[in-house]
This record gives sequence, C-alpha cells and structure tokens, in this order.
Amino acid sequence: MTLAETETATPPWRQLLGYVRPHRWSLIAGAVLALVTGATGLLLPLVARDLIDDLAHDRAITGALLAMSALVVTNAAVGALGSYVLQRTAESVVLGARRALSSYLLRLRITAVDRSEPGDLMARITSDTTLLRAVTTDSLVGLGTGGLTLVATVVMMGLVEPVLLGVTLAVIVGAGVILGVIVPRINKASRQAQDAVGVMGASLERILGALRTVKASGAEHREERTLHEAAQESWRQSVRAAKWSAAAGNTADSAQAIAATSPARRAAR
Repeated sequence: MTLAETETATPPWRQLLGYVRPHRWSLIAGAVLALVTGATGLLLPLVARDLIDDLAHDRAITGALLAMSALVVTNAAVGALGSYVLQRTAESVVLGARRALSSYLLRLRITAVDRSEPGDLMARITSDTTLLRAVTTDSLVGLGTGGLTLVATVVMMGLVEPVLLGVTLAVIVGAGVILGVIVPRINKASRQAQDAVGVMGASLERILGALRTVKASGAEHREERTLHEAAQESWRQSVRAAKWSAAAGNTADSAQAIAATSPARRAAR
C-alpha cells in the first residue's frame, strides 16, 4: 500500500487528531489563554463606557482608569503568551508529523516506493506537513475559541444595545452565507496548487536523477516545458486561491464595518 492509498483510506480529520493528540494539553492551555485574551477584549468597551459616564457626571475616574490599564496590560501579556504557546505547539505537531512520515517511508516496501514518485513523497514530508501548522491553530483552536468569543459578544451586545445586536446578527448571517460559498473554492484551489507543487518536485527529482540521460538525448527543452507547466499550474491555482481569499477577507471586513457604524447611525438619529 502506498502513502497516498493509506491517506485515502483514513479520514483527514482522524489523521489530524492523531498528530495533535500528543500535544492536546498544550493546545488546551493555548486555547484557555486565547479565551482569556478575548474576555479582556470584551470587557474593555464596558470599562470605557463606565469611564465616559464618570467623566460626564464629574465623578472620580481613578478606579475606571486603573481597571482599563489592568485590562490592557493583561490583554497584551496573555495574548502574547497564548500566541507563543499555540505557535510552539503547532511547530511540535509539524515535527511529529515529519518524524512519523519519515519513519513510515523508510519502512515501505520497494515495490510500494516504485509505484510512487520520489519527489511527491519528499513534498509530503517537507511542504505538505507545514500545512498542519495553520490547521492546528486556525481550525482546531480558532474554531472553538472564536465560537465562544462570538457567543459572548452577541450576549453582551444584547445587554448593551438590542438594536446593535439585531444589525450584527443580520450581518453575521449574510457574511456567513457568502463565506460558505467562498471557502470551499479556496480549499479546492489551495489543494490543486499543492498538488501541482508535488508534480513539479517529482518531475525535478526524476530529471536530476537522470540528468546525463536527459542531456545525452537532447531532451532539455521537453523536460523544461514539463517543469514550467507544473510551475504555471501552481501559480494559477495559487492566484485563484488568493482571489477567493481576498473576497473572503473583504466580506469579513465589510461585515465588521457595517456592524461598527450602525451605533453611530442610530446615535445620529
């Protein structure tokens, strides 16, 4: 059984959990720190509102200033620590994946290796494993902490300004529908770009291994065209992914801007 057949037989989420499981406590610690950072960020507007009320009614502002300063310092310190813990854990996940894959490849049968492209196997250990870094922090931890922070934000909006809550929920639903259409296209383009990089690596490894034969047969231009086509395909799919990523980012920024300007429009009335 080749490496590709093994990966096809095992669901991707199960493979990911297998790599992450040894580092679950570090991930949990990073997630807790991220939640604390989000909580302090949510408390800052409330303290700022109290500070403005104190100023408007000529009350002492020492307590509000101290509370705001403590929240700012805590947010910065805990946020930096949480980011370091998550990034370090993600690097550890990549290291574990590379060790496991390299040990697996060394124990493959010769017939299984002969059915695979050596360059593709090399790309799986080098470039493909780096994708685990982003998946670990963005998909696993970011999904959980982001979801909890969103729920807390919605609850606080409902307590502070019900109209703002309604506008924000409408914007979130609209943006979610748009992102639901865009994100699968980003995933597909990124996967195709990575496949093209694997093809290019496999072709380059094959050419370098038989470079004397390539030169003796005058096949430089043909092999050059093969490499250029693979590089062009990777570029095309990467640009496609960048296009959809830009659209997704602009959708999120627009949703945030609409939600942020709604209180100003309400106050102007």
